Formats: sequence, structure tokens, C-alpha cells
Amino acid sequence: MSMNRMIHLQMSADGGSRAGQYRKKRKTHRKKLRIAVFAGLLAGLMFTSACSVPLVSSVTGRYVFSVGSEKCSVEETKIILLQYQKEYSSFYGINLWEDDADGTESLEAYVKDMTVSQLAEIYTLYVIAGEREMELSEEEKAQTAGAAAEYMNSLAENELAYLGVTENEVETLFEKYLLAHKLYTSLTEDVSQEVSDDEARVMELKQICVSENETAEQLIAQLDAGTDFSSLAESYNESGTTDLQVTRTTYDDEVTELLFAMDTGEYSDVIEIDGSYYVFYCTNYFNEELTEENKDNVVTRRMEDAVSDAYDSYTDSLDSSLNETVWSEVTVDSELELDGASFGEIYDSYFGTE
Repeated sequence: MSMNRMIHLQMSADGGSRAGQYRKKRKTHRKKLRIAVFAGLLAGLMFTSACSVPLVSSVTGRYVFSVGSEKCSVEETKIILLQYQKEYSSFYGINLWEDDADGTESLEAYVKDMTVSQLAEIYTLYVIAGEREMELSEEEKAQTAGAAAEYMNSLAENELAYLGVTENEVETLFEKYLLAHKLYTSLTEDVSQEVSDDEARVMELKQICVSENETAEQLIAQLDAGTDFSSLAESYNESGTTDLQVTRTTYDDEVTELLFAMDTGEYSDVIEIDGSYYVFYCTNYFNEELTEENKDNVVTRRMEDAVSDAYDSYTDSLDSSLNETVWSEVTVDSELELDGASFGEIYDSYFGTE
């Protein structure tokens, strides 16, 4: 699996400044963390809690956090922190560290949050793999050794000085990532890849959202009298969006059942959602192209569920701690050349598949 899929470093392509983009992603990241390191989900697929490994303060010594008996070193966190720094420094050729100086502090906090979250996930999967007596083959160990040597040889002198890491430590980190991936594969290998059109169906709707039920009922009366839905939406819709693409996971089960019973050209009764009142109009009950694309998302969600079943049952009783004092001392060095290969690039070259 590609390291690009493992690292959920993704930025919104719409709206706002670059600083606003990564801050927006910071909010969504906390909802999408669970198992994202391998599911690659993204486009927002991503997950359900803040750090799903319940890290709590504190750890003694110079380790950033512990998961079970395993301890994550400062050096390991710097490897992944540098990975994210390189990603942001080459985002569409824009160095966000230089071009968005006012937001650099927030950007650093953001990538540090992603770093410790991702490593906590990797460590947890690694510990579970150990509990299940999973091991790397001799061939895989040789590959991780080769990957570590190549990574170290690619780094500039100031990057090596910043990391303060040995080749053996890098090799061990590659082993943790690879063994975590093997666990993910074992947990998802029996997940069915077959998805029906109905399960993946994407509907195209228009909506009118209003704050008062009385107004919504008046809209129904006007629709019953033959008033055009789009015209009413222009006048009454309090949401910034009128046109929607909806899947079976967009709303809760009750709302989904109502919407997916509609046919093209039909409109709904008033539906209350989170204190607002909606009327929906179905412009296309089955978008064939989008439905086909959504089948991959359905399979991905099945994989998430398969991994979460094992993951959550373990983390419920997992002893884990975060050393906030040590972690606060780890910083991004914006003066680094960033010419060397990233950890993710090397991982991809040895273990990545699309």
C-alpha cells in the first residue's frame, strides 16, 4: 500500500487562504483518524474520533508516548514530522512555511498533531500484530534494512543532525509500519469487494433549508400548487448549498430511508435535521457514474469496520501515555534544506502498491 495512502496529509482545494486550508483540514482530521494510515480514505473519508489511541499524560524518560510496553522515541517522531514538513513544503510548489509566515505556528501545531496521531495508530496496530504473533519474513526484514540505508544516505547533513537518528532506529520504524500494514491486510483480506448499485447509489437532490417549520410547511403548499422548486430555493433557502449529491451515509438511517424512497421529480415532506427544516427535491434518483465511483468508498468503509472491530476492542483496555513535556520540546526546523527523500517516498519504493 502506498505511503501516500498511509499519510493522510490532504488539503482542501476550495476556498480560503492557504492557512485557512490547513486549519480546515485540522478540524476534519480529528474526525478521520481511525485506521487512516492504511485505508487511505480520504477525500475525506477518514474517521471517527480524535486520537483513537487514548493517550494520556505522562511518560517518564525521553520518549514521546507509550502504547502498551512499546515506547515511541523523539527520533521516530522527528522522522514523520519531517515527512509532513516536506509534504507541505512542496504543496503545488508552494513552501507554506515561507509563504504563510503568520500561520507558521499553527501549521507546526497541526503537523505535530498529525505526526503523533499517526504514530500512535501505527504503534497500536504494531502491538496488536505482536499479540497475534505476526512477524516479518527474512525477505521483508532485508527490505526494511535496505530501505533504512537508502533513507539515511538520501538525507542532507543538516537533516541528519536534526533527526539525530541511527540507521538501526530507522530500520525499526520501517518494520513497525510494515508489520502494522500486514495486520491491516490480514484483517481486511476477507472483506467482500462486491458492492451492489443500490448500496452505493448516489442521488442528486436540491434542498431548501429554513429555520421555521411553519415556513417549510408553506413551501410544501406552494410546491403542491405547482410552484417551481428552484425558484423557491432561490428565495427561501437559508443554506449556502442548494444542489446535493447524497449517498446512504450522508444522513442518519431515518432520513436516508425517506430520501432514497424518492424518485426523480419527486419532493419530500418536511424533514427536521439538527433543528432546521428541510424540503428535498430529487433531480436524479440514480447517478450511474457517481454510483460506480462510490463503490470504492463502500469497500473502504467495510475495511474500516473490520479493522475497528479488532482495534477498538484492544484500545478499550490499552495502557497508553503521552509525555507532553518531551513532545512540547520537539519542533519543526524551517531552515532545513529538505532535499533528501522522505520516509514515505522510500516506503513506497520498497513496499508501496496502488
